[in-house]
Amino acid sequence: MVSFKIDETEYKVPDFISIGDYVKLFKVKDLFSDEYFAAKMVSLVSGCPVEDLLQSDYEQVTYLASYIMTLIPTDQPKFVDRFELDGVQYGFFPNWRDLTYAEFVDMDTISTKKQEEIYDLLHILCAIMYRPITTERSEHDFDIEKYDIKKMTQRAELFKKKLDVKYILGAMFFFINYERKYSAYTQISLIPKLSIRMRLKLLWKMRKILWKMSFNKSSVGSLSQTEFLETILQSTSKSIKRQ
Repeated sequence: MVSFKIDETEYKVPDFISIGDYVKLFKVKDLFSDEYFAAKMVSLVSGCPVEDLLQSDYEQVTYLASYIMTLIPTDQPKFVDRFELDGVQYGFFPNWRDLTYAEFVDMDTISTKKQEEIYDLLHILCAIMYRPITTERSEHDFDIEKYDIKKMTQRAELFKKKLDVKYILGAMFFFINYERKYSAYTQISLIPKLSIRMRLKLLWKMRKILWKMSFNKSSVGSLSQTEFLETILQSTSKSIKRQ
């Protein structure tokens, strides 16, 4: 964390970009063409008024803006199936086959939103995907808390303020990478670029297909999330080739 003072008031820039700050920066992405973009960026993340930053040391503002830029994920974030926040272990839902109707409907609802609206709901999407771990058999074999809309809403606000955006971006790429591999066997491969909204819609349509497929639950426990993804992919590919 980097701290700085202006007129005896201390401000802080965290060592990660939260989901909330990431959405703020995305919404004003056009500010990078503004001559005052550095001051505006620092203001968004630290809470320091732009007017005060414009009157402060040039090198300080430039350094802070450069530091913030290094925190914004530019490459594909690594998928992480579990993390700790405020002493609580959270895990990505471990078994797609057990996805409840409520979870499916809530995520499907988000996928129908406009792209700009989806960014506003990233913290909610993350709170659906990641929940407190209740039972742990190994690092990648665990059970998570049952889906509860009230708890999800509270968790979403916590994630929005305090969780590194890399986790939800990594989870989204988890689905997108699967869709890319899957699209090799479908007409989707004819579409070079898809919006986030369209990708999510396609992914959840695939989820309906996957839901109908039969998997041996006992075998899932010994697989990591990545291995489980590959198992789904292989089974889906074979099924499509046969059709």
